[in-house]
Amino acid sequence: MTRKRPQYKLRYGRVILLAVLLASFIIVGAGIGFVVGAVRNMPPYDINNITGDLSSFVLDKDNQVVTSLKTDKNRVELKSNEIPKVMKQAIVAIEDQRFYKHHGFDPIRLGGAVIANITKGYGSQGASTITQQLVKIAVLENPEKKLRRKVQELIIALQIENKYSKDEILALYLNNIYYGHGAHSLQTAAQTYFGKDAKDLTLDEAAMLAGVVNLPGRYSPYLNPEKAKQRRALVLNEMVKMNYITQAQADQAKEKPFKLAGLKNTGFKYQSFVDYVIDEAAEKLKLEGSDIGKLYTAGYKFYTTLDTKTQDAAEAVFADDKNFPAGKKDKIVQSAMVVLDPHTGEIRTLIGGRNQQGQRQFNRAVDATRQPGSAFKPIAVYAPALEKGYGPATVIDDVPEEYPTPQGPKTFVNYDKQYRGLISMRTAIQWSVNTTAVKMLQKIGVSEGFRFAKSLGISTLVESGPANDMGLSLALGGLTKGVSPLELTAAYGAFANQGVYVKPHAIRKIEDSNGHVIYEHKPQKQVVMTPQTAYLITDMLQTVVQAGTGTKAQMDRPVAGKTGTTSFDVDAWFVGYTPNLVGTVWMGYDVKEKMEGIYGGSAGAPIWKKVMTVAHKDMPVTPFPKPDNITEVQVDYKSGLLPSNLTPPEFIVTEVFNSAYVPTEVSNAWIQLPVCPESGQLLTDFCPTPAVTGVFLKRPIPWTGNVAPQDAKLEPPKDYCTLHGPGAPGTPITGLRLQGTPITDTNDHFKGVKLSWYFSQNDASTVFQIYRSTNPGVPLSTSNKVGEVSGGGTTWQDNHVNGDSNYYYRVVALNTRTGEQKVSNEIVIQRPQSTTTLKAPRLTGEAYINGSTVTVKLRWEKAAENRPVVYYIFRSETPNFEPNSTNQIAVNESITDTKWTDTGLPRGKTYYYRVIAFDMETNQQSPLSNQLKVPTN
Repeated sequence: MTRKRPQYKLRYGRVILLAVLLASFIIVGAGIGFVVGAVRNMPPYDINNITGDLSSFVLDKDNQVVTSLKTDKNRVELKSNEIPKVMKQAIVAIEDQRFYKHHGFDPIRLGGAVIANITKGYGSQGASTITQQLVKIAVLENPEKKLRRKVQELIIALQIENKYSKDEILALYLNNIYYGHGAHSLQTAAQTYFGKDAKDLTLDEAAMLAGVVNLPGRYSPYLNPEKAKQRRALVLNEMVKMNYITQAQADQAKEKPFKLAGLKNTGFKYQSFVDYVIDEAAEKLKLEGSDIGKLYTAGYKFYTTLDTKTQDAAEAVFADDKNFPAGKKDKIVQSAMVVLDPHTGEIRTLIGGRNQQGQRQFNRAVDATRQPGSAFKPIAVYAPALEKGYGPATVIDDVPEEYPTPQGPKTFVNYDKQYRGLISMRTAIQWSVNTTAVKMLQKIGVSEGFRFAKSLGISTLVESGPANDMGLSLALGGLTKGVSPLELTAAYGAFANQGVYVKPHAIRKIEDSNGHVIYEHKPQKQVVMTPQTAYLITDMLQTVVQAGTGTKAQMDRPVAGKTGTTSFDVDAWFVGYTPNLVGTVWMGYDVKEKMEGIYGGSAGAPIWKKVMTVAHKDMPVTPFPKPDNITEVQVDYKSGLLPSNLTPPEFIVTEVFNSAYVPTEVSNAWIQLPVCPESGQLLTDFCPTPAVTGVFLKRPIPWTGNVAPQDAKLEPPKDYCTLHGPGAPGTPITGLRLQGTPITDTNDHFKGVKLSWYFSQNDASTVFQIYRSTNPGVPLSTSNKVGEVSGGGTTWQDNHVNGDSNYYYRVVALNTRTGEQKVSNEIVIQRPQSTTTLKAPRLTGEAYINGSTVTVKLRWEKAAENRPVVYYIFRSETPNFEPNSTNQIAVNESITDTKWTDTGLPRGKTYYYRVIAFDMETNQQSPLSNQLKVPTN
């Protein structure tokens, strides 16, 4: 019998269960496969370095942040303990209330997000925790809302939670989230919105910042203040729910208005200075190429030498077109400026040009090398000459001279086409004389001037090759490459620093993002000249500002400086310094071409003064320090030697010397020569007697050429008298020449006339008849005959004169043998006013310090004996001044003594004195006394 198979009843419940299990296995497998795939395709990341790019900062000399270097993200990192508790509470309350309970992944938050995504569409609500958001903004690049990316974020979030504490994670988040307006960290956000550090945030401010991170464009109080208030209120309410604050605290914070700092100009502040800081940092840290970018993004702090007060003043001056001359068509006259501390080399101010926009512009203060013109004379000529023993009194002949050069003969001329003759080195600098600079460089040697300039930090000099700087043009700043404003400023700094050159720098130290010092500046100093040389060059450069080409730079304190204008007015300079600071202003077109009427003294000096006036605000007025072995001596201006008894008083000057080089020789610059008393020309046999003995300048080397120097008028006359010499109108051809002088008593009363004559044919048979009249054209009549001399005598005295008249005389020579007569010339004897001549008082004196004031005691020689003489005294702060009513002192005194005391003078200045004598009876005035220089340092 066939066995019947059992019939199984299909159980649908079991089938469904199996299907569900199978589907679950498939889903789980797929999920596992998806997760495995997400893990296998993880992008590169590093949870050990979540800081990212950090803004680097520039700090000024007072350690105040002045600007941040521009990066893609403006970030400053704070440690957890630097973040206020209220800020942490606010961000947790609004962004992730279960932050302290989960481990980077929150299933409850995820469940809410799943429901929202199903009901409102995928991506409508995020499930990310603060840790996951940190991964998205600081670890992984290219954030996107894809499931694979969410898995990857979750995995990394779990790793971060395992490595960092909750406070560290929260700090990393607050240091990287975007708050709007370029702020990518809590610290920069606090500065952007409230102008304060994050540690000082209040409850209402922290709530606002916590709220803005969700949508900065919507919740920024700068853009939507009402929405920002609503968002802040929401944050405060959530903080109440979390028991972080009370309801009363929340309500009070909600009512507070936003105290916003205002959005700052995000332009490039102090960009020329900052650009130089970057260049210097790259050099000191030995960075090249793309590595230089780290200076912007590594969170460095650059502690610089910047003085914002002076830099702001310079920026304002350079922003005002009224301070600069007009340019040509579409070209502006460019300019640059540098100010530094000569004692430390610290750059206080740096302006690279006008209309500078953006980073890494052409920095003319550092990178432009231009011809320095006369501003180079102290560097290459006069300072090295002082080192060799020359001094401010050294005399150089200001006359043009021809010199051989490789290009052929060359004559150096003065810019004003004036030639002063024998002048001192001080005068040569004062008026920026070209001829004397060239002659002095020739004396000391071009190689010495070249070497000295290099020792002052001038790095652009060319020593050899077809075009080089080893010629006499070096004296006038005619350089192959030129010099930068920064190097020229530092060179002058050695004058202000008593002969010590200090290499300029802008960075004091550099710290990395962790506060470790990775570079600290060490001064580079070099003694280039003696303190005496530095003092003497400074003293002469003060004259430039006091009474020379740089008067527009005068301040309320001692200023030394030098102007410079190159050939064809292409470059204009002013370099000036005080005991505290040294600064340079340059002007010119970027493409070298002539400027019209723009000179260093007229255009550069006023800008220098405007900036330096601000720089010196609140600085005490101090003199330039005077070293030992500086001596003041009276010298003959025309020789630089000690005055002789022939030196005219007006050419006796007081000059400063290095004590090692004080002159000991007496001047031989003057000679005596008899000249005609009427014409002043060389004496002839026919000129009146007695002859006048004149004092004349004896030039060491006669000048040549078509242009006479200004002091040529002091030289002896070259022509014989044309008034009385042979052939002169009225000169008798007989050879009988008459002359005479008045006779006075001890009281200067007119008593008579003494006549003498010369007759070429005189012998014992000659009789001389004397005729007199009170009018010209003496008649040869008996009534006018007043005397007769026989036997060949040649003198006669007229004792019958009236003191109120002038007398005219003629003499007739009568040969008694032949009866021949010869008639002399006619002379006039004028009634003398006084035979006493007032001489120029020789003035001496010294200063005595009385605390903050000075007393100057003056003494002088008598101008005349037994005369009613009074003395007028004049004082000025400018050398070589002209006495007048504005600088006369003691005007209410009648000074008859030969001494006087000037009291109550302020210290720190140099005073110049002169004296004039006046005869109260005859109204005769003496020549000026010598000038007395009295420093009061």
